[in-house]
Amino acid sequence: MVVLAGLAVWIGTVFLPAHKYRTAFLLTVVFCMALRYVLVFYMYKGGTEAAGTDGLIYHEVAKNVADQLRSGVPIWKVEYKYTWYTVLMGMQYAAFGVNRYAASFVNAFISVMSGFVLFGLAHGLKFTWKKSAIISLAYIFMPSMMVWTTDTRKESVTFFIILLVWYLFLKVLQERNRSMVKPILYMVLVCVLIWVSTLLRIYMLYTLGGGILVALFFSYLKTKRRVLLVFGAMVLITCLVATFTTILVQMDGYHALPLDRSKGGDENISDELGSILSIIMSKDVPEAINGFLTQPHLEKVSRISDISGNKVAITAVKIEQLLWYICLVISIFGIINAILERNPYILGLLAFILTYSLINALICEDVGETYYRYRAAIVAPTLLIADYRPLLHSLRSIIKGRAGAIG
Repeated sequence: MVVLAGLAVWIGTVFLPAHKYRTAFLLTVVFCMALRYVLVFYMYKGGTEAAGTDGLIYHEVAKNVADQLRSGVPIWKVEYKYTWYTVLMGMQYAAFGVNRYAASFVNAFISVMSGFVLFGLAHGLKFTWKKSAIISLAYIFMPSMMVWTTDTRKESVTFFIILLVWYLFLKVLQERNRSMVKPILYMVLVCVLIWVSTLLRIYMLYTLGGGILVALFFSYLKTKRRVLLVFGAMVLITCLVATFTTILVQMDGYHALPLDRSKGGDENISDELGSILSIIMSKDVPEAINGFLTQPHLEKVSRISDISGNKVAITAVKIEQLLWYICLVISIFGIINAILERNPYILGLLAFILTYSLINALICEDVGETYYRYRAAIVAPTLLIADYRPLLHSLRSIIKGRAGAIG
């Protein structure tokens, strides 16, 4: 616990730009990690072999993975279920021993690294140091984020990879040196991480890949940089290869996809796809999208099974939901500004948010707490967009320009 906190401070000192409040920011981050440590002990007070749902399942699979690795099975031949995150946790168990507390502490550390990457993203988008720090801290202190990224679930790693992909992508867009070494390295890493994200959540290939291609399209229209065409080709090839080598292979029996087995079957890919499409077609799309973006509604928060009867947790979730609704409203101004300015990066980020939301709205179980957990992946990108001031500045400039032209 102490080593991970110390490592977080060291990485923050190296990664974050110098500022008079950097030390205070890092101390706040350490406090956030301490809260997560306390949450771990609270969650496992009944025993690590009995607490949780998905986190407990992944823990059990990771123990099996660790046994395989210890017996000499190469990592590329390890058999695992559900998600590749169980392999990562199994590697930790094989190296340091089976300890679910330690796995949760590592997840807490990774979630803080996500906060650092989010800070880097915001600062790279020319946000002030103060605004970047507020966005980062708001993200890592969010009650639901603390829960999703502290248990032995895959969310911590998934969110970190999503943010890292967008951070490296921003680096590519902003790189202006004659040397192509860094841009090529960033492009390769982005493609690798897109593929890895698909091993964690099967449809991430198309949401991340699609968002990046949208951003590359608008960026090329503005800059005519040929390297962007190369990058686009790399992303397209990655999506095609991963579709045949990863997506279609994992489709059979994938646990997170909604399947209608009332008539039996669903034993091959065509049956799986038919079942999924049937469920999607039966949904009320506007209602599903509204549910994904707004549930759990305030009057139904107390019905969430994990916090039922816990007044403190219920209050925290209600406050978070109110702040989320405000964030959604403010983000509309950011979206309008991105469209007016044709900001390639923000338009790509918006494409990611929209495709991710649509896919989950259509395939997720229509349950408030399920929407709540899956929506967590778009919280950080939405925080980057939610600002009304750029639109006001753009409108002021447009009005001044027209007034000057008339004059």
